[in-house]
Amino acid sequence: MSETSATPQLPSSAPKSLLEQMQELLASVTADLAELQSSGPLSAGYRAGTDTSEAPASPGTR
Repeated sequence: MSETSATPQLPSSAPKSLLEQMQELLASVTADLAELQSSGPLSAGYRAGTDTSEAPASPGTR
């Protein structure tokens, strides 16, 4: 049986700084947002005229 080391193997390149990690995350989120916006609100499950901001908190009450 071979045992694996308890420490994870790091990539051969230097670890990324927090700033680099955050920049990559922001780029990914921005790309996802652009994709969602380009697909349009109807494909995301939203329908025109369904504003519920005036709706009661519980169904059947006013």
